[in-house]
Amino acid sequence: MDNNLINRLIKILKKNNKIIMAYVFGSIVKGNETKDSDIDIAIYISKGEIDAFEYLSLKRELMDVSSKEVDIVILNDANPLIKQEIFRDGKKLFSRDKELESNFIVHSLFEYEDMKKYYDLSYKSMITRIRKEVEKHGQN
Repeated sequence: MDNNLINRLIKILKKNNKIIMAYVFGSIVKGNETKDSDIDIAIYISKGEIDAFEYLSLKRELMDVSSKEVDIVILNDANPLIKQEIFRDGKKLFSRDKELESNFIVHSLFEYEDMKKYYDLSYKSMITRIRKEVEKHGQN
């Protein structure tokens, strides 16, 4: 991960006072990025408020400084699976409020654990259906 790029991303993100915390995640953090990889950034917005213009302006600025496609995930509204990946594998860029950050992470982990049984059940059901289809149609 290019520290110079990370510092430029942080500088842009910190300009917006609505952004309470930010993480980078995905291939750039895992070390398996390619020249065509995008940059995945997760942000927590105070009171969940960011309009389309602000969102697109932020995305454009981040893309300009990185010369890459940028995907922005709003943590306030993110799926528990995505939040789990971000907090497990991502890298924190900054946090303006450590207490809020800590509470949000704990809440997100509980939310993930609550939903995990449903994800697992859905996954098992999907695997069972696929196996039945394979058995029904044979292995060609």
